[in-house]
Amino acid sequence: MIKKLFLLLCILTVLGCTYGQDYLEDPGALIRDPHFADYSSKRDDLELQYLRKEITYADYVQQRDELDQKYDKEVQERNQKIQAE
Repeated sequence: MIKKLFLLLCILTVLGCTYGQDYLEDPGALIRDPHFADYSSKRDDLELQYLRKEITYADYVQQRDELDQKYDKEVQERNQKIQAE
């Protein structure tokens, strides 16, 4: 009986370490927020446009601020919906 429990404990430990290693390599795989991922992608695209000199700094700042305000408004609306329920 004790040998079976020890074997089961060893198997669970190995499986846990395997899962933990995957999580440590890509922690974003466990929890993803599609809303934030979309915002982050748009912001990265905007930064790339500025770095490639496709837009001026003034345009970059204006579009970045608009994007930030839009995201903040959407987050507030989402939080209000969650709190209302």
